[in-house]
Amino acid sequence: MMGKKSKTNGSEARTSGGTQESPFAVLAGLSGLPAPEAHKVPAAPVSREPAREKTRVRVVLRRETKHRGGKAVIIVAGLGVPAGFDLHDTEELARQLKHQLGCGGTVEARGDDREIVLQGDCAAKVAELLRARGFRVDGVTS
Repeated sequence: MMGKKSKTNGSEARTSGGTQESPFAVLAGLSGLPAPEAHKVPAAPVSREPAREKTRVRVVLRRETKHRGGKAVIIVAGLGVPAGFDLHDTEELARQLKHQLGCGGTVEARGDDREIVLQGDCAAKVAELLRARGFRVDGVTS
């Protein structure tokens, strides 16, 4: 047969004597504990040097219709070796852009440079998304 459970709030706990005390009351009587100020972390030294802005990669947007049956595509150029992008980074950026724009596209290599070809005439949206990622965008942006 099970008895009733006694209800206690979060600040009180039952002890073996049947009285209710705070579980932290025992800690108050202990000596030799460090003062609360000893636990503070010293503040980091403030640098007087201005924060440097990260170097932004410059990309160029082009709109082309040549050899595509009159359909427009937006080409993001300048993502090759000089910009510090490897093939995996370029493909990941292309995947994210295609997903956000809801369009198709591919990555093409032209020598040391890599280009992302996005289907559709959406240069303004592409420029906005690239700027949000920290790229400096030149070329067709409207």
